[in-house]
Amino acid sequence: MKRFRILALALIIVALILSATACADNTAPNPELHEGCYFTLELREPGQDSEREDWDAYSHSTLDGDVIMSWEVPMYGNTVYESVVKFFENREDVITFRKTQHKFQMFHEYVNEDGEKWNLETVYVAADGEYANCANFQSILGDDGIAGTEDDLKVLTLVYKGWLY
Repeated sequence: MKRFRILALALIIVALILSATACADNTAPNPELHEGCYFTLELREPGQDSEREDWDAYSHSTLDGDVIMSWEVPMYGNTVYESVVKFFENREDVITFRKTQHKFQMFHEYVNEDGEKWNLETVYVAADGEYANCANFQSILGDDGIAGTEDDLKVLTLVYKGWLY
């Protein structure tokens, strides 16, 4: 009976560890620059039309709206979040994030050099034209996890007021 309790306790501990790591984001413990690797970050006006994914209850804007701002962002760490935070670290303009539910980094606000503010809470985010994960879960390195290869992120599009609900 004692062995059964020890085994049950060990299984519970393993299950807790696995569930904790499954919820972890993809950020690197010490994000480093991937020399010579960049992606384009675009802030766009809503597109001419809307579309809805099969899995979603809400429509979102298409990605063909006019470009408001565009930046070539050096790749840092593993995720969009790490790269964007590092890129805007010592600039006059800034993009900020809002952490929700203690694990998701969501785009919050863009403030340009003139102090004009853009609320990014309802941006539709697309990575290379496909619906994107929140910033700390969205990989910049592609499926192979290696910087400088063909499957790296090329364009991250933020469609201003892109969720239509």
